[in-house]
Amino acid sequence: MGISFSKVIITMICVLLWTNQCEAQSVVGKWTRNTAKLFTWDKSTDKQVPVSEQTQKQYNEAIAKNGYEETLEMKSDNTFISTVTTTGAEPRIRNGKYTLTGKDLDMNIPLVHDQKTTITIHTLTDKEMVWDLLFMNKLTEIFYTRN
Repeated sequence: MGISFSKVIITMICVLLWTNQCEAQSVVGKWTRNTAKLFTWDKSTDKQVPVSEQTQKQYNEAIAKNGYEETLEMKSDNTFISTVTTTGAEPRIRNGKYTLTGKDLDMNIPLVHDQKTTITIHTLTDKEMVWDLLFMNKLTEIFYTRN
């Protein structure tokens, strides 16, 4: 007549797995880059910390002055199209394949000085995607909005 403890545990695990699958978001779609948050090494803690407000402001002003715009289309067949435009220049378009393993996004970015650029999806909702991009040991958070 009573429900066994193991049946209760199994039911709870199934409900949690089902809930996680329903809440999972997809990178597939068209995205527009909003902004980037720069980081620097704090030698006293040996950790990356946000750059000063002044440095971030200068970066944001330079991006705006150059008319930098980026769109990223992530397709369900694991291909992407990245289009970057700046004032007075032809658009730069990059096509490629991506793989997503957990939160690790590999866009097959060529090595620079034998170092790999890594992208970790920090946040992914139906409206926003935030990357932790590590390039040459420098962290940048990149913010995208779904179109």
